[in-house]
Amino acid sequence: MKISFVYNFKKIVNKIEMFLIRKKMILNNLLFVNSTCGEINTILLYFPDYEMMHFGDHLFFEPLARYLKLNNFEVLVSPIPAMEFYFEELGYPIFDNHTFENVDLIVTKVEFLNCFKGLKNQILFVDTASSKIGLPLCHDLIEKIAHILGLRKINYDPIPSYFDNYKEDAGFSLDKEKRYIIFNNYIDSGQVRSGTAHQNLIISFVTELKKKTGFDVIHTGSAKDKNNDTGKYNFVDIDLRGNTTIKGLFRLCANKSVVYNVSFDGFQMHLFFIKNKKSFILFRGRFLKKNEKYIKNFVNPPFYHPNPTSLIEYIE
Repeated sequence: MKISFVYNFKKIVNKIEMFLIRKKMILNNLLFVNSTCGEINTILLYFPDYEMMHFGDHLFFEPLARYLKLNNFEVLVSPIPAMEFYFEELGYPIFDNHTFENVDLIVTKVEFLNCFKGLKNQILFVDTASSKIGLPLCHDLIEKIAHILGLRKINYDPIPSYFDNYKEDAGFSLDKEKRYIIFNNYIDSGQVRSGTAHQNLIISFVTELKKKTGFDVIHTGSAKDKNNDTGKYNFVDIDLRGNTTIKGLFRLCANKSVVYNVSFDGFQMHLFFIKNKKSFILFRGRFLKKNEKYIKNFVNPPFYHPNPTSLIEYIE
């Protein structure tokens, strides 16, 4: 609950600050600070704090980074440490926190509003949770920032890149003759909207899905998740909690023998979206109906897909 309390406290403070500055926002959800400071050559995507930038959030910004590189900008990334490998493998330099003076534009989330007070760089704050967004999030980020920077129209792929060719051991071995469901019943973001009833529902669903399909169930999660969980999961065939890395999770979700994902709306779901695989999701809802509509229409998934129901089915 510690992460949840700190996270939600910061979110409340941030929402108050956003309310106070909302008149300065452009294109519904962007705040451009020091916007007349000169030519832009080097752009930093900055989000190094896990409490405000979860694993899945990083995926939303990768198509933007790729688009900016196609427009000949030097692009640096400052992710949380656990996601540095993802951007490094895709060829993005990781930012040295001591060189802000060499950056022409910083693109970050509004949650980082307090990190740059007094800094004279051009800074573009993005509210990725705004219900005013009317496009899938990856498209929205690119189109608005391209408009602000006056970039030429070029073809781009708004689906986040996926890298699973890691040399290190994945921490698991699957039977190629079997088919698998990966199951994760943990969540950091929005814990206040998840409780016993949600746990009972998602566990009941995955148990029935196993019976219907005959697939084995792989339980994923961190070592901390496992240590804090006193539940018994007799239906689980392979317990990978604490036994694989984020890199390993990329490889697991890409494995051809892994067919379905059952989870909350989090990182694992987004990896399945990118691989065009089906997820059964227990959506925790949002306090406002318009926010729920935004998430379901433009974040799950965050890019255009001709048949979204082939990617996601909500557990009722």
